[in-house]
Amino acid sequence: MTWALATIGGMEYQALYNKYRPQRFADVVGQDHVTHTLAREVVDGKVAHAYLFTGPRGTGKTTTARLLAKSLNCESRGPDGEPDNTCSSCVAVTAGTSIDVIELDAASHNKVEDVREIRINVGTVAAAEGAYRIYILDEAHMLSRAAGNALLKTLEEPPGHVIFVLATTEPYKLLDTIRSRSQRFDFHPVGNDQLVSHLEDIAGRESLDVDPAALAMVVAHAGGSVRDAMSLMEQVAALGGGKVAPAVVTKALGLADPDAYARLAEAVVGQDAPAALGLVAELASRGADLRRFVADAVEFFRGVFLAQYAPNLEEVVDEPADVLAEWRRHAATLDRADVLRAIDMLGDVLLELRQGREERLVIELALLRLTRPETAHDPGSMAHRIDRLEGRLRDIERRSGPATAVDERSTMPRSPATAEDLSAPMTAASAAAPEPAAAAADASAAETSAAMPAGRSEPAEPASDVDLASFEAAWPALVTKVREQCGPVRHALVKEAAPVAVVDGVVELAIPSHLPFHLERLRQDTELHRHMTEIAASLLGGAVGFTFNDAESEDADPGEQPFRTPEMSELQETEDGAVDPAEMVVDLLGGEIVSE
Repeated sequence: MTWALATIGGMEYQALYNKYRPQRFADVVGQDHVTHTLAREVVDGKVAHAYLFTGPRGTGKTTTARLLAKSLNCESRGPDGEPDNTCSSCVAVTAGTSIDVIELDAASHNKVEDVREIRINVGTVAAAEGAYRIYILDEAHMLSRAAGNALLKTLEEPPGHVIFVLATTEPYKLLDTIRSRSQRFDFHPVGNDQLVSHLEDIAGRESLDVDPAALAMVVAHAGGSVRDAMSLMEQVAALGGGKVAPAVVTKALGLADPDAYARLAEAVVGQDAPAALGLVAELASRGADLRRFVADAVEFFRGVFLAQYAPNLEEVVDEPADVLAEWRRHAATLDRADVLRAIDMLGDVLLELRQGREERLVIELALLRLTRPETAHDPGSMAHRIDRLEGRLRDIERRSGPATAVDERSTMPRSPATAEDLSAPMTAASAAAPEPAAAAADASAAETSAAMPAGRSEPAEPASDVDLASFEAAWPALVTKVREQCGPVRHALVKEAAPVAVVDGVVELAIPSHLPFHLERLRQDTELHRHMTEIAASLLGGAVGFTFNDAESEDADPGEQPFRTPEMSELQETEDGAVDPAEMVVDLLGGEIVSE
C-alpha cells in the first residue's frame, strides 16, 4: 500500500491524513475502547481469527487493522502491545510493502473467483517464522452473496497463522453467518472537542494560522470523521494562504453565513415570506451551496427543538457553549409547532433534491409554506393554523378577564382574532388535548342559573353588537371550547345544535327534531349553560344567553318537556308481557329499522 503523493515544485507533498496517519495504538483518535482491547489481546496472546471493524468513514478502521498487523509481527513489541516502528516488519507495514499484510478492496474483489484465490493463498506460510498473515478486507459489505458464502468456511477455521480483518461502514449488509464468525468492534464518531484538539495539534506542526471558531466550523461539517476534518482544514488553509478563518471556511465549503439561520428563524416567527425568499436569493448570488444550507438548517432547527424539550442540553449534544446559547435564544421565540414543521418540511426538501428536482425552486416553495402556513394544505400546516387561532382566542380571554385555560404552546404575542380566523375549520387534532376546566362560578351565578326557566339562560349584560352573523363566525370556536372545558359528552350534545336567531342578546339554538334526548339534556344542564355563557363572552366581548328549541317548532315553549323518559313499569306492561328492543329504540330515540 503506497501513500498518495503529489509533486509540487520538485517536492513530494503528502496529504495531511496520510502524513499524520497513526503509527501506534495510542495515536488513534477517539477509539480507546477498541485500541486498548486489541493491544491487550496481543499481549495476552488471545487474538481472534477474524475481526469485524464497523463505523462511519474516517474513524480509523483500516488504520487500526494495519496497527494490529504491525503489532502482531513486531520483532520488539512493547509490554503494552505497541509496535516499535523500527523493526523491518513494522517498516514494511508502514510503507505498504509487507508480504504478510494483504489489503483487498471488496468493491473490486467481490466475486467468487476472488474469494477462491484468497482461500488458495491462505495456506501460504508467513515470511518469518512465527509471524502472522493478515488479510484486511476493506468495504466488506460489497461482497456478493455467493462470495460471502464462499468465504465462510475459511473465515471460520483459517490456519493458525492467518487472521482476517473485515472493515465496513454498513455491517447490516454482511451475511449474518459472517458477522457471527467475527469479533466485532464498533468505531464511534469522534467528539467535537477531541477533534478540535487534534486539528490544533496538527495545525501547530504545520505552522498554520488557525481561528478556534473556524476549526469549530470545520469539525461541525466533518461529522465525527478525522479524515474528513483534516481534509477540510487542508482545503481551507490552501485557499486562505495558510490561514484558517471563519470567512475562509464559509467561502471554501460553500456555507451560508452563521447568521443566515437566525434570519430564517426570525422569518418563521414573523411569517415573513419575503425575508425568507430574499435569504435564498442572497445565498444563491454568493455561490453558497443551497443543498448544504438546507441540511444545516435542519440541524439548526433540530438544536432548537432539543433546547425546547431537553433542559440538560449539554448532556444531549456535543456542541460549543455559544451554539447552545444560540439554540436556547431561538427556542424562546419560536413556536414548538413551527420548529417541528420546519424539520419535517426541510427534511422532505432534501429527499426531493436527491431526485434531481429544481434546487432553488424546491427550497423557495418549502420556505414559503413554512413562513405562510395558509399556503399549505398538509395536516401539519392545518394543525399549526389551528394552534395559532387557539392562541389568539386565549389572548382574547386574558384581555377580557382571568383566563379559563392556558395552553403552554402559546409563547408569542398574537393579534386579536378576526371573524375570518374564527371561521377557520376545526379538526379533531385541535380538540384532542383537553385543557383544565374553568374554575367553578360563584354562588350567586349558580343561584341565578338555577332560577331561570329550563333550557334558557339570560345574559347579565347583553352584548349590543352581537348579531347572528358574528355569532355564527364564533360558533366553531365555541363548540371546540365546550369540548375542552366540559368534556366530550357535552360536546357531543352541543355540536348538534345550530344558531338560528339572536334576540336581545339571547341566542336561539335549534336541535334537530330526531334528537329529543339531546334537546332535553341541553335544556336541563345549567352547568353547561354557565360554561357556554362564559366562553361566548370571551369570544364576542360581551355576555349572551342561550335558549334551546326543536328545529321544527320555532314557537316552542322553552319550559315545555317534549320528551319524558318512561318508567320501568311502563316498559314491562305490554299486552304479551315482553318488550321489543327494536320498537323501543324507534320509539325512544327516533331510530329507523334499516333491515331485519
